[in-house]
Parts: sequence; C-alpha cells; structure tokens
Amino acid sequence: MVTKTKAAAKQTPKRLGATKPTKRNAETASPAATSEIAEPVREFLKKTSIPTGFVNPKPIVLSELRKRVTETNLRPTVSLEQLLASANRINPADLPVEKLPEDVKESILALKPGIRRFHGVKIPLYWFPFPWLSSACADRFGYMSSAATRAATKLPFNVATQKLLGQLGNMMGDPGRDPNPASHNPADAGVSSIPAGFTYFGQFVDHDITFDVSSTLDAATDANTISNMRSPALDLDSIYGRGPGLDPFLYVFPTSGPATAIKLHRGSNTPIGPGGPSNNGDKSGMVQQTNWDVPRMQGTNTAAIGDPRNDENLIIVQFQHAMLRFHNAVVDLLVAVAFAGDIFAEAKRIVTHHYQWAVVHDFLKRICGVATVNNAMASVSAPIGSSFRMPVEFAVAAYRFGHSMIRDAYWVNFNFPEATLEKVFEFNRDPRLPVFSTWVVDFNAFFDTGVPVPVHNKARKIDSFMANGLESLPGFSGMMAILATRNLRRALALGLPSGQGMANSFGIAPMTAAQLTSGVPVAETAVLNSSGGLLLNKTPLWYYVLREASVLAGGNQLGPVGGRIVAETFVRILKRDASSYLNVAGGFTPILPSSMPGDFTVADLVAFAGVTQP
Repeated sequence: MVTKTKAAAKQTPKRLGATKPTKRNAETASPAATSEIAEPVREFLKKTSIPTGFVNPKPIVLSELRKRVTETNLRPTVSLEQLLASANRINPADLPVEKLPEDVKESILALKPGIRRFHGVKIPLYWFPFPWLSSACADRFGYMSSAATRAATKLPFNVATQKLLGQLGNMMGDPGRDPNPASHNPADAGVSSIPAGFTYFGQFVDHDITFDVSSTLDAATDANTISNMRSPALDLDSIYGRGPGLDPFLYVFPTSGPATAIKLHRGSNTPIGPGGPSNNGDKSGMVQQTNWDVPRMQGTNTAAIGDPRNDENLIIVQFQHAMLRFHNAVVDLLVAVAFAGDIFAEAKRIVTHHYQWAVVHDFLKRICGVATVNNAMASVSAPIGSSFRMPVEFAVAAYRFGHSMIRDAYWVNFNFPEATLEKVFEFNRDPRLPVFSTWVVDFNAFFDTGVPVPVHNKARKIDSFMANGLESLPGFSGMMAILATRNLRRALALGLPSGQGMANSFGIAPMTAAQLTSGVPVAETAVLNSSGGLLLNKTPLWYYVLREASVLAGGNQLGPVGGRIVAETFVRILKRDASSYLNVAGGFTPILPSSMPGDFTVADLVAFAGVTQP
C-alpha cells in the first residue's frame, strides 16, 4: 500500500498568557522519535524547529494595522481592536519562507494562477496533514473493550437476534413519539438545552475522523479488518484535503502579494433574493448573498470539497462554507500584520488548533460533561505517535447519539422560520443548487453568538426517540426506522459488547431493567422483555447510551458510559498527535477574538468567519 504523506507540523510558539507547561506537555512538546516516524521526517522536524516564546519586540499599534488593512483591501470580520489583540500574539518569525530550500521557494511562486502545478513541484511539508507524513496507510477501526468483555456480553449473531433488533429499531422509529416537535424551550419535554448547531457540528467532526466504506450488516466481522478512510486526527482534512500541492482545485492562489497567502475556494449562490443573517434583527436587514456556498462543479453542482458527506444537507454544507471562510479570515489577519513566514502553514495551524480547542472545551464539555472530559484528560495515556485504531464502541455506538438530536424543523432565517427537515435536505439538492440565496443559514439561530434572533434552535434531547421528519426525507422513505435498525445491526455484526459489559469494564454500575424501560412505550418494553429479556440483559451499546443519557442526564448530555467512551476517544486522538494543540510547547491559549478571553467556542468561530453578519 502506498504510504501516506501527511504534513509535518511544527511546534506553535508560546502565546501571550499561555498556561505553564504541565509535566505531560514538557515530556511531549516535540514529536517523539518513535519507530513509527521515519528517520527523514524526524530529521526534518529537528531542523525546522522554531524558537518558542513571543518574539515580536515591537507590538503593532492600531494606526499601523488600520493602514495595513486599507493598503491590502481587506475586509476584517471583527473590529480592528479585536484584530489587534490577536495580531500581537502572532510570532512573526514562524515558519520563515527565507529558510526554505530554493527549489521550494520557486515552487511556491510557480503555484500562482496560470501555472498552479508542474512536474517535479516542491512544496513545504507543512502544507500536508502531519499524520500522512508520519505513518503508513494503515488506519483501521478496532475495539476499546477487551476480547473477554466482548465474548461474555455481546449479543449472539444469528437470524433471531437480527429480527429482534429490527423490531427494536422499528419501535425507535415510530412516528409521533416526540411530544413537542415544534418547541425550542428546554423546559418542554423532548427539548434539550443544547444549541441545535452542535448536532451538525458533531456530524462535521465525525466526518473529520471516521469513514467506513466496507463493513456489512449481514456477516460477523472483526473491526480490526476494516479500513478507516479518514485519518484518525482532528486535522481538518475534510477542509484542506491533501493540501494545495495535491488538491489545488480546493485553493485560491494569490495573484499578488505574499505567495503563500493561499485561501480556500468559496462558491456562489443562486441569486433569488435576500437571505442569511440580518443586520438589524428584522427581515429587512437581510441582503442577497452571492458567495455563501461551497464551490461546485459546473454541470453537476457536485461540491468540490474535501469530504462530499459535508454536502448532504443544507446546515452542514453551510457550516463547511463557514469553515472555508474561517481559514480565509485567518489568512487576512496574517496578511494584515505583514506576517513574514509561510502564511498558509501558519493559518492552517491557527485554524486547526482553535478548532481542536472548541471541540474539547465547547462541544465535548457540553455533550460529555466537564468532569468527564477533565477525567479523560488526566487519565488517558497516549504518547505521541502511539498506535491507535478508531474504536467501534465510539464510531458505531456512543458517537451516534447525534441521530436522536435531529429536530423536525428549524428556524433557518427570517424567510423560513419553520423549515422542515425535509426542506433542509431538499434545498441542498438539484435543481436547487448552488444554494439559493434565500436559504443561506443564519447561524445566530444555531449557536450562542449574542446576535439577536427571534428563535434559538435547540436540539432534541439525547434519548431513544427520533424526529418524525426523518420518516419523510426525499428518497429515504422509512429512514427513521431504517437508521435505527442499521445502527443496531451494524453493532451486532461487529460484535460490540453490551452496554452492561462496557459499564462493568469501566467500574460503573450498570443501569437496571427499570431504568432502561423508564418512560419507554409499552410495545417497546415488550420487545426488550421478549426472548427471555435478552435485550435487557445484553442491551445494545448504542441503545444503552441513549437510554443512559435520557434517564441519568435528562437528555441534556451523555451518561457515564457514553460520555466516557466519547471523551476518552477524542483525548486519545489529540494526545497522540504531535501537531495537536495539546502538544504545543509551553501550552496553548487561543489567540483569536472571542467572547471570553483565553477561550474559543464554535460561536466565536462562526463570528470570526464572518457568517453571523450580512
């Protein structure tokens, strides 16, 4: 198999206000010289290591920044004062272009429009995702639980069990179980306190780390034999692809100015009227957007993005677009401060580290609970470059909690205050592409940005019910029942342990039969009790995680088993990645503008990306 070549990431300089290095950070600040990292790569990492610490001897002043912004025709997404605070935390000596080999410097210049590529092109290794460079193409799924736990607690793989799981899936998918499908009030039954944007942010994150194209429902399969077609790293390869050298169609190469100020392509909209965010809290404040979509292929309207799954519905493709703008806004920041190094490489690192921080400190702490995430940070040991297989207990069970958070309808913008789930999928399909300008999403209604909107969409509670709207998706008749059944059947085929088995392996008291059936319809309880109570004694892990969240956490976050599986998987992914924010020398503190200094949320991300204002 061909060896991947993902990017050598370098240590990020210590930021102003950065935390003191912990013992762990001190031990793992530099990529370890393990057998999994090739000798040439280790030498490259040593030679290109950069000084740590804030090295700008003369901070930029507001008048200088204002002049730079005017000269470069930039349109900042935040105030100049906020931009200035971030600018003075950037190390201007980072990734210096002048230290690159001569052939690489010439190649960067040649990658401008009109040439873009040529035989023998040499480009910086920083432009590639790091895991590709440091390990062979051997990313696979695997197990978190022991073989003994699985053998003792998994359901028997046979026709009778398949039929039983089909019945349970059908029950989970029965229409009419959501008591308040139109409500956005967390005080109402079925409505969580989680902003609905996290349903789709979670989907975006999933697409960044997992992609199974080969497993089957019909045969017992060892997860260790299944390839994971995504790198098990939060490296945004769904945005950056393989980098500007290998996937140039994703990028806009500068025609003037710094040659490394490489941005990501954005697409145009079908112009039929105003949409998106408002500038006055009213429908009259919307404008007709012309560039609020992802780039698409002419003729087919296929999304030209790093992962086509991020084009499956309107909300996730609009978030993909926000991520493209996020990178471009960081490039503009670096241009504005006359950054002397490799602008693309530094922008990618800033974007990736802030995204990773938001995953942990905003998303995971909401979904798993602060204590669970903190415990995972303290207990998980994963040396840089250590072996890792994406656990199916995570990918096939615990992380599929998001399916239950999908709503029947969303406030998309002032044009569409009750867009049904059917419309959310329908208006991201031909012939309604590129995305109609009237359907541009107002993310102020999906995340807590502080910008007033009439409705703040809230996700459904994490429970064993599914939105009625999943039943009528275009081309997916009966999808609600099918989705639940497929989740249950896939876990059966892969031999996942039961929920009780995982609980016991963690030293957690398993839920009782009374808890598992609490609030469950009579017909579903009957299925659980059938076959001698098989599903109550060996409860499918996905179903167990959903019931645990509902009964023990009120549906507003995962319970102890589900939360631990999810939190520990993400922490392991980050700790073993030499280029992650957890392995920054001296610790990492976000530098981009945020509502809370020293923090960075998904709401801050979409605000800096410029998608919360018209």
